Amino acid sequence: MNDAHKNSRDQRLSDEQVRRVLVTLLLGGTVISFSNSALNPAIPVFMSVFDVDIVLGGWVLNAYVLAMSVGLMLSGYLNKRFASKPVYLAAVLGFMLGSVMGMMAFNMSFVIMARAIQGLSGGLIIPLSIGMLYRIYPKQQHGRIMALWGIVIMMSLAFGPLIGAYLVDQFAWWTLFAVTLPLSVIVMAMVWRLIPEPDRGTHDTASPFDTVGFVSLIIWLLTMMIWLSTLKIDFTHGISSRDDLLKIVALGALSILFLLSAVAWWAYERRQSHPLLNVGLFDNKTYLHSNVISITQTVGLMLCLLLLPILIQEVMGESALWTGVVLMVATLVASITTHYAGKRVDKRGARGIGMAGITISALSTLMLAWCLYQPTLWLLILTMSVRGVGVGLAYLPTTTVGFSSLPKDSVTEGAALNNISRRIISTIVITLTTLYIHSRSAQLLAAGSDVGIASAIQEILVIIALMLLFTLPSACKLPRAP
Repeated sequence: MNDAHKNSRDQRLSDEQVRRVLVTLLLGGTVISFSNSALNPAIPVFMSVFDVDIVLGGWVLNAYVLAMSVGLMLSGYLNKRFASKPVYLAAVLGFMLGSVMGMMAFNMSFVIMARAIQGLSGGLIIPLSIGMLYRIYPKQQHGRIMALWGIVIMMSLAFGPLIGAYLVDQFAWWTLFAVTLPLSVIVMAMVWRLIPEPDRGTHDTASPFDTVGFVSLIIWLLTMMIWLSTLKIDFTHGISSRDDLLKIVALGALSILFLLSAVAWWAYERRQSHPLLNVGLFDNKTYLHSNVISITQTVGLMLCLLLLPILIQEVMGESALWTGVVLMVATLVASITTHYAGKRVDKRGARGIGMAGITISALSTLMLAWCLYQPTLWLLILTMSVRGVGVGLAYLPTTTVGFSSLPKDSVTEGAALNNISRRIISTIVITLTTLYIHSRSAQLLAAGSDVGIASAIQEILVIIALMLLFTLPSACKLPRAP
């Protein structure tokens, strides 16, 4: 009865009202996506201004991704328990708080805290926006509306690095936070005036929340990330003392402990009738293999977002604007390819397209590593454009087929599980990568090499390429046609 009443109410919205709601939600998603990508070229700037190394600098990206994962965990429960409009307004207000904190930051810790608050808010805003769009538009228009949503978000991600690089180059790092404030105020005003008030009694106020699963996962993530960030073993001269050996043993023991605790949490979630994350969905093999591909593609993409600014600005000595140009071109190519792949997957399935995308993205990553012997900006643009083709072919088709293999009432849970898995694993890998680059570059410099950090980045790129190639068997397991 409540659903019928809600649907009839949504249908009474005039076409003009619906268009205004669409513009409001698109603008909200644009602000989040822009902020997500605009700060990536500024990571070397933060490292220089606050005199920190790459390990702490990487937390500008890690904090945002990790906090967004928490927001995604909470979004489903909050959407069931409360009306979308007040939760959305609170999330935008939280994002503005993060922007103000970032502007006023006087050390790296405050920058990281600001990014965490913004990430948490973004993790709420994106799924709430999609949910509201699905409610106000009839089912036969969902595909068109989500295509429009995807194009706007991809354009925000594409131009974010360029605009962010321009602000850093021409003004100051704090303008990256300041520029989102007026847009956030506009979004809040539009949401307050244009989003329709929710019906009373349409929310499940008795919906249980998996408190144990949520708290234990947060504690596990924070403990592991703090431990990894403070882990610095000097292997410049190899393992030369008993202390070095003890550190390695402690590293191995704690790694096993974290792994066992993750397995225990997984087993707990499988036993719950209302789990925080429905990990039982991985029993579906098509969904499992699609997640393997999307996770590795995301890891490769996030590492490139971290490493490219350092390569272009620190190693090559170029302006941050060039970082923005390279990332913008790569993202535009990926978005165009994604649009093409989305049409083809309906006719030919994801197996062939996925295999081609994985191969292209892996080989282009190897080509990027080769470019570092004599890096030039135009060669980087070409290589990253080819890599954008690979990502566009590999990511969307495999993810679409994975969601399509689930029951319709499980797609939302599957999307949340996919997003959170990608973000958590990406955060862990990014932290390990920054540790490796820091230690390896110091070792190479001590050995007399004058290209320590470039060589370390090269080695990471080769590892990324091999990781991508290892997902080819997963692509082979996907159906030829949906």
